[in-house]
Amino acid sequence: MRASCPMIDEYDEPLSHDGRVDAWVPVWTAGQVAARLGVTESTLRSWHRRYGLEPRAKGSGAHRRYSHDDVTLLGRLRELVDGGMRPSVAAGLLNEMPVLREVQQSVVEAAKRLDTSTCVEVLTRTLHRWGVVRTWDRVCRPSLTSIERAQATDPDRVDEEHALSWSVTTALHRVRQPWAQARVLLACAPGEHHSLPVEALAAALAESDVPARVLGAAMPQAALVRAVTSTRPQAVLLWSHRPDLAHHRAAEAVAAAGPRLVVAGPGWGVPHPGWVHPGSLSSAVMVLGEAHRTTDSPRPVPRG
Repeated sequence: MRASCPMIDEYDEPLSHDGRVDAWVPVWTAGQVAARLGVTESTLRSWHRRYGLEPRAKGSGAHRRYSHDDVTLLGRLRELVDGGMRPSVAAGLLNEMPVLREVQQSVVEAAKRLDTSTCVEVLTRTLHRWGVVRTWDRVCRPSLTSIERAQATDPDRVDEEHALSWSVTTALHRVRQPWAQARVLLACAPGEHHSLPVEALAAALAESDVPARVLGAAMPQAALVRAVTSTRPQAVLLWSHRPDLAHHRAAEAVAAAGPRLVVAGPGWGVPHPGWVHPGSLSSAVMVLGEAHRTTDSPRPVPRG
C-alpha cells in the first residue's frame, strides 16, 4: 500500500537561491518528490512519459528539478487516481491547470493596468476554449480574489476591482444565448449587490442551451414575487454571499409562489429542507438544467 499524500504545505520546503520559497523555482529532486508523494521514481517517469506531466525545468546534467507547483500538480494526480479516477482522465484534467494559471496571471496584470480591452479579449478567448465553468472557477474567481486582497491593503485600488468586474461581465455577456423560452429565473437576494456570480451562472446555463431570465442585484421581495407570478418559471435561484444578506423571508415568499427554489452562495448556511442548495457552479447548472427540461407545470399560485 502506498503512503498517504498529505498537503504539500505541511512540509518544510526547499528554498530557492535567495532563501525564499518560490512556486515556480525548480528546487525539488525526483527522489524528494517521489518520497513526498509516496510513489517510486519510475512511477514519476511513467507519468511524464504517458501524460506529459513533466517539470517545467531541468537542472544541470539533464537532472529533473521540480517546482512547488509541479509537486502540487503531481500530488493532485495522485489524489484523483487514489480516488478511483483513471490516470489518463485525471492527467487530461490537470494538464489545463498550468495554462489557466498563466491566463489568470495575465488577467490580473491587465486589470492592475486598467487595461480592460486586454482583460475582455483574454477572458473571451478563454471562455471559448475552456468553457464558462472552468474559466469562472480557475481564472475569474482567483483573479477577483487576488485583486480584492491587494485592495485590502490599499483601499484606493478599487479602480482595479471595478475594471476587472466590468471585464468579466462583458466577456460573460458574449456567450451565445439560446433561442428558447426561459423557464429559469436568477436573482440576487434583497440587499445583495454582488451579482457577478449570477452573471456567470447565466452564461454557464446558456452554454448548456438553458435560457434564463436574469434580474440582477438586490431584488426587493415584492418585485421578486411579482416576477415569479407573472413569468411562472420552473425554478428560481437566489444568490447571497453573506449571511446578513440571505433574506429568508423573501426566499420563503418565492417558494410559496410555486417554483422550485434554489439558494446559492455561502450566505445561506443551512437552508430550509425543501430548498436546493448547490455547492458549486457546475452543480447549479445541473440542477437548473433539470428544472428547465422538466415537463411538469409549476404549482399554482396560492390565492387569498
